[in-house]
Amino acid sequence: MPSRFLLTVSRSVACAVICGAALLLSACGGGGGSSSTTAGTASPTTPTSAASSPAPTSTASSPPPAATNNVATVSIRQIESNTTTLTVNSPYVSVTICDASGNCQTVPDVLVDTGSAGLRLFANKVSLNLPAIQAGSGELAACAQFASGYAWGSMRSATVKIAGESTTTAIPIQLMSDPSLPAAPSQCSAQGANFASGFAGIANGILGISNFSRDCGSACTTSTRPGVYYACSGSSCSPSTAALAQQGTNPIIAFAVDNNGSTLDLPPVDPGGALSVNGTLTFGVGTQADNAPPSTAVRFPVDQSGNFIIAVNGQTGYGFVDSGSNGTYLDLAGVPQCSSVAGFYCPTIPFSLSIMTAGYQGTPTKTQQVTIGNAETMFSSGYTALPALGGTAAITNFVDLGLPFFYGRPITTGLEGTDPAAPYGYWAY
Repeated sequence: MPSRFLLTVSRSVACAVICGAALLLSACGGGGGSSSTTAGTASPTTPTSAASSPAPTSTASSPPPAATNNVATVSIRQIESNTTTLTVNSPYVSVTICDASGNCQTVPDVLVDTGSAGLRLFANKVSLNLPAIQAGSGELAACAQFASGYAWGSMRSATVKIAGESTTTAIPIQLMSDPSLPAAPSQCSAQGANFASGFAGIANGILGISNFSRDCGSACTTSTRPGVYYACSGSSCSPSTAALAQQGTNPIIAFAVDNNGSTLDLPPVDPGGALSVNGTLTFGVGTQADNAPPSTAVRFPVDQSGNFIIAVNGQTGYGFVDSGSNGTYLDLAGVPQCSSVAGFYCPTIPFSLSIMTAGYQGTPTKTQQVTIGNAETMFSSGYTALPALGGTAAITNFVDLGLPFFYGRPITTGLEGTDPAAPYGYWAY
């Protein structure tokens, strides 16, 4: 469900209809919003070349620094604190935050989301007194706008540590559902349902490590649209701009080393599912001996909204890769939908789709198979790792390759600005 801010339509509403379907789901398919620039306007075209280019092994011009512990354990399982909701395809990691005095707290069960930028923790899971970020005469608050609604919360400053990596300075993070704030302004609540309230039992927060450095970028530095940031004083909050240094920040860009991307690596899972699985989140791309992409990996540059070309059984459109979406979400004509849980597919027998992905400019390309199974059958198993989970999309010819796409397929997220050939970042697998 988590994904990039909804500043444009291009990466935002593909799976909005799934959210809140039933208490069988962990997080619905999210999809993203935009980057710091407006969405690309080029129409999708079928690529004419099948040439492949390997993912870069390094963007540094000097020898890499001394090795650091850059690998965090990721678990997909039933979260212990939730006894009512099946937390399906939810990749969890532990994140440590520290205040200016060096007091630290480790927050477990934070959702790894390659479709958004910035760390967002629920306020009631944070015991530290983190300093507020000032905005004019008040304090900065954010209305994170997801496909299924909004998450209202304060912006605070904290040093972020994951595995052996640490941001070199404190960065802005959001405390969702912060009770110290007034109620969400109408311009924020008009975005839809209160996403944070529904997501509270699913994870303790969201670790946004997408292709982009910040959650809003230049769109919010000079304009208050679309009501993402607010300056709050007392019981009043008014729309505000936010400098880049104040915005929700992808923690990876603030690491001392290994700051050009990450790789989420999950093991293969039988289409019928598994009770739980463990994987890894490795920081850096080609900066240490353990984070060079496989020789078979192909790099796919994304456009300024984080999208690339996806063709399903030869029908070409757009889409994205998003570990924060718990299914493969796409528009499939003639495939039965589930009767007991809205928005998911329930074919009589599992079937395979041919998924061709291509870089934004049309090359390189890679074709792989994706299985779609019966969601009702999978949910009844009680398994949390479901590689065949698929759901409907709100936009025709737009595909959300969610967490199921990651099983058995290490996927690298390259950050914007780290490779001249992919200025907005890239996916590699």
